Amino acid sequence: SGDVLFNQGDSNADFNEPKLGVDPASGTQGFQQRTTLTQVGSILVGPSGAAAAVGPTDNNDDYTNKAVNTGIATVEPGGVTTALGQLVYVNTLQNTGNANDTFTIDAPTVPAGFTVEVSTDGGTSYTTVSGGGSITLAIAFASSANINVRITEPSGKTVLTGYDTIIRVTSGNTPAANNKTIDRLYTGFVRMDKASSVSNATGVGAATDPVPGAVITYDVTYTNISSSNGDANCVKLTATTLVITEDGLAGTNNWGTYTTNSGTPSDSGSGVVVTVSATKYTDSVATLAAGASGTFTFKRSIN
Repeated sequence: SGDVLFNQGDSNADFNEPKLGVDPASGTQGFQQRTTLTQVGSILVGPSGAAAAVGPTDNNDDYTNKAVNTGIATVEPGGVTTALGQLVYVNTLQNTGNANDTFTIDAPTVPAGFTVEVSTDGGTSYTTVSGGGSITLAIAFASSANINVRITEPSGKTVLTGYDTIIRVTSGNTPAANNKTIDRLYTGFVRMDKASSVSNATGVGAATDPVPGAVITYDVTYTNISSSNGDANCVKLTATTLVITEDGLAGTNNWGTYTTNSGTPSDSGSGVVVTVSATKYTDSVATLAAGASGTFTFKRSIN
């Protein structure tokens, strides 16, 4: 307490003691001893409502995954989008420093050709931060705030691909203190691959010759290609109500004309397979979590 004697004091808390190093000593009072408090900035930014989310490595690679649904229809794996896409993400900022602070928000990593804008007023107005721009936001001590991040993806981007935008938030009180989160845009996230093989046990021709009586096995593998790592606060993509239809008379298919069903169609995962007709099957998958996959199999005997 700065008292000359350890038991010296005036038995009250009116804080009228002399200031140490400024006022003369008192015979009946101790001293007021000034303590300097330093403002230290600290910040967390993450998915909506989860500023402290942890990604695959730490709290600088947590993420929010979303997918566009424009420009991807009928495009095969390896192809490119035919139209631009735009998504809005919500990120939560938490002031974990010891004082009120004004934070700078920027985007140090942006995919080529993308435009990234940030709103601090709930989406009423946006500031472009791609290309080196930034915007500031004041947050009180121990408080949180949300920002909207609008990402525009140009056409001509490879489908079934995740494109990462890194959002960085930096303290004004301590410029070396910053935190990052990833807003990831997928150009579609459910991939389907179809393969076929021939098994010939008729005794006519080779083991894989497509002769009458040989059986063609079709395997349709479906995969949720989006990221699944990170803690539970990372926002992942789950496909719902996925329906795969195989119609032997649709489009360029001709197996409905030249083959008949052989055995019972199946799904290696949770899909429910229905034989709609002699030439048509459906496989219904209620949910497909990030990183999950399954295979829909059916067999046809060559007429």
